[in-house]
Amino acid sequence: MTSTQTDLVTRQLDAGIAAWATLAEQIAAPEMRGGVEAAGRMVVDALLSGGTLLVAGNGGSAAIASHVAAEFLGKCIQDRHPLPAISLAESHSSLTAIGNDYGFDQVFLRGVQAFGRPGDVLLAMSTSGTSPNVVAGLAEARRRGLATILMTGAKGAGQGDLADHLLVVPSSETPRIQEVHMLWAHAWCEAVDLAAQERN
Repeated sequence: MTSTQTDLVTRQLDAGIAAWATLAEQIAAPEMRGGVEAAGRMVVDALLSGGTLLVAGNGGSAAIASHVAAEFLGKCIQDRHPLPAISLAESHSSLTAIGNDYGFDQVFLRGVQAFGRPGDVLLAMSTSGTSPNVVAGLAEARRRGLATILMTGAKGAGQGDLADHLLVVPSSETPRIQEVHMLWAHAWCEAVDLAAQERN
């Protein structure tokens, strides 16, 4: 590795750490914590009451969606009974078939139509808050009586009408936004594990 490449790695690592130091203070603020906690309680209550968690996102957010669903089907920190969670971005066959036949903007809408029921929760992630397929999925979820959460970044701050809970990371940097989304989802997963342990 050249000295220039080493300098780039060091610079980006320092920038990421500095950004996280700032974000840590911002997301710990009571007004932000309150929204995250309320959304998390909704997820915990729905899953422990027999509801299903549907998770949707594109690109890196699709990877997080799969990760989150896997945490509930398996475990995060404690053994417990598996809980119903579905990543709507998981099946390449479904995504490409729906995208080809109906349009990519319907890939999550049709997933919600297939799996969503009243009492379920749709957790949608979009760093911009404007991804057409995420917006369509949220609208369909609300029509069908699901509870809805939208995790987004600073650009999505005005999208409060799309979901019951709008959680905005105060950043325009996609990597930092997605990292905070994962932090919030992990907190909820851990809470579910602990709540399920208390019930046994």
